[in-house]
Amino acid sequence: MSAMLQAGVGVIGVGKYVPGKCVTNQMLEAWTGVPAARIVERIGIETRYIVEDHETASGMSATAAREALQMSGIDPERIALIVGCTFTGDYVYPAMACKVQALIKARNAGAFDLMANCTGFQVGLTVASDRMTCDPQVEYALVLGTALQSRFINWKDPDSAIYFGDGAGAAVLGRVPEGYGLLASEIFSNGKVFDAVRMRGGGSSYPLRPENIHQGLQYYELNGLEVWKQVVQYQPVAIDRSLAKIGKTVQDVDFFIFHQANLRLIEFLMARMKQPMNKTCVNVAAIGNTADASIAIALCDAVQSGRLKRGDLVVISGVGAGFTFGSTVMRWY
Repeated sequence: MSAMLQAGVGVIGVGKYVPGKCVTNQMLEAWTGVPAARIVERIGIETRYIVEDHETASGMSATAAREALQMSGIDPERIALIVGCTFTGDYVYPAMACKVQALIKARNAGAFDLMANCTGFQVGLTVASDRMTCDPQVEYALVLGTALQSRFINWKDPDSAIYFGDGAGAAVLGRVPEGYGLLASEIFSNGKVFDAVRMRGGGSSYPLRPENIHQGLQYYELNGLEVWKQVVQYQPVAIDRSLAKIGKTVQDVDFFIFHQANLRLIEFLMARMKQPMNKTCVNVAAIGNTADASIAIALCDAVQSGRLKRGDLVVISGVGAGFTFGSTVMRWY
């Protein structure tokens, strides 16, 4: 095996973009009837941010990507792969990642999107790392987590409106010394609850037509209780399985980065694993649930605030609609 393949694959640069239009709990109280204090009590979210009319998913992604590239010191033309993790791209198709490739002038990169919903960025890191491990010519990769959700939210629906915001995050992957970078990943699904979180409109089973345009198919539908049940039952399993692959347990982990779905849910998970809250990065109170972007933005926040140190064992974990459960273990470099 070549020295290149023996090297690890790790994160060498991160970036993010959070738009500027704030949606407060007081605004949501007026729109949905849910008291502002009740929103905080129930899910811990105080504000969320959404795009202006002219903004796009690809534009947000490109901004985050440029920041990650600047941190990494890598010229865009050296990126060989772009993985866009999103379900709210500019169009149904083609892939948002192709537009980002053009915007950042990464002319040598292959680009595609994947959909794993709110654990998309974790799955994207795994896919990009796998490609880099099996192909030494893929020297650098860019993984994007992007959510432009505000245009698919019925802001009068109390079951969904209180959660979601827009944003984008990015990570550049490169070669790191053996023993560092991504060490193990676990991904599994439970399709029995496929319909618990969904957006049907525009799919092949529910194409949007003049006769159904007023049925609300273009908006998110969410069963919050089912989400809670799935997360508390299976996310710890995904984490344990990923750690077991390298002979570790949660007690060995220095830092956790979760999908930022709900502050109370993160608090519950950390308590269930008997871990203190100071071992995780939480931004959901300030920016809401940013779906595919949330793990990417939380990772960026942890890096920029200096909370990750070389040698730290870090777990990145998310749960996405479908449901898809994922966990990646990395040794921070």
